[in-house]
Amino acid sequence: MKQLKKFKIIILAVLLYAVFFILKRDIFFHAVNITGGFLKEMIQVLPPVMILSALITVWVPSSTIQRGLGKQSGFMGRILSVFIGSVSAGPIYAAFPAALVLFKKGASISNMVIILSSWAVIKVPMLMVEIKFLGLQFSLVRFLLTIPAVILIGLITEKLVHRSEIHESGEEGLTNLPNLNCGGCGYSSCDDFKQAILNEGVDINGCVVLKKG
Repeated sequence: MKQLKKFKIIILAVLLYAVFFILKRDIFFHAVNITGGFLKEMIQVLPPVMILSALITVWVPSSTIQRGLGKQSGFMGRILSVFIGSVSAGPIYAAFPAALVLFKKGASISNMVIILSSWAVIKVPMLMVEIKFLGLQFSLVRFLLTIPAVILIGLITEKLVHRSEIHESGEEGLTNLPNLNCGGCGYSSCDDFKQAILNEGVDINGCVVLKKG
């Protein structure tokens, strides 16, 4: 039952496809064509994004991410988040793996939301196209008004959502902690370390036992 709940969206989509295949085949084939085009685009976009995310995971220390985008990064962290989101290229779904990696490395919820929102609505490449169709004045005013709105959305989200609620797999992903309570991570127990990972963005690689393994 738990697995069914996990894939409920996919199951529902398959059922809807089956219904339309039986009742309205023109809609079914149109939907299949759209889905095929979307999947083709994802296959082209996601591999480079996943590679980049993996490189960030391996090469960029958590301390660097926490200093630039963590909860204590302040105003400069917000500006950096806007910059990262606005200069990025690709569709918005490409931002999710990268945002998750930054989040796991210690980026704050607010900065993660700012990156995602900036990626969606104030990308510089998109601004160039907007200027062409809607004019320079409109585009710049819209751009400048959107930035504080994006930052505000990030701050509100951080107040309303707890880190553990959006952790990729919650506490289930931390069951491989050794529970030796050795203190090598800087915390008195594995439970305290687990809470620090979920609530403060501490990197799980801080566990010396897992590193040795």
